[in-house]
Amino acid sequence: MTPHRMKALAHGRAPGTRRAESSWRPLVASALFLASCSLFKQEQPLQTGLQPAEPRLTFQATAYSIEGKTASGTAAHEGLVAADPHILPLGSRIRVEDAGAYSGEYVVKDTGRAIDGHELDIYLASDSEAKKFGKQTVKVLVLQYGDGSRDGARREPLPVDAAKAPALR
Repeated sequence: MTPHRMKALAHGRAPGTRRAESSWRPLVASALFLASCSLFKQEQPLQTGLQPAEPRLTFQATAYSIEGKTASGTAAHEGLVAADPHILPLGSRIRVEDAGAYSGEYVVKDTGRAIDGHELDIYLASDSEAKKFGKQTVKVLVLQYGDGSRDGARREPLPVDAAKAPALR
């Protein structure tokens, strides 16, 4: 008898057959493979045809028409708003909705002494338009956050990055 046959018989195998694998090894290998595949799998969005809703913030908006320099150092002009810098830093670009004819895109270039929290003050060139605007509840979508500095308010705003966005109260 050859040494190979003697070894096979000692291990309970028929001579000429290979050693049987343990039954748990293939299961463990399969489980590890499937787990590693799921780590790298990217979720595919549902194809509903609708764009995902962006979070809109609720603000109380008023209007002002006082000419002069803004907190960013530029002259007051249409297309700018004053906001609480803790909520919307100087240089932020926003879209105001539900403000009738005054809905649209604005840049935060002023802070306003009396503005606190979710309040906006929209610059309008006419005193009568500003008075007519009154106080309105509006929705605001942040398009880009500014860096909060006077110089930054004069440059192009930064893209929205939720990780770096100020805490929204």
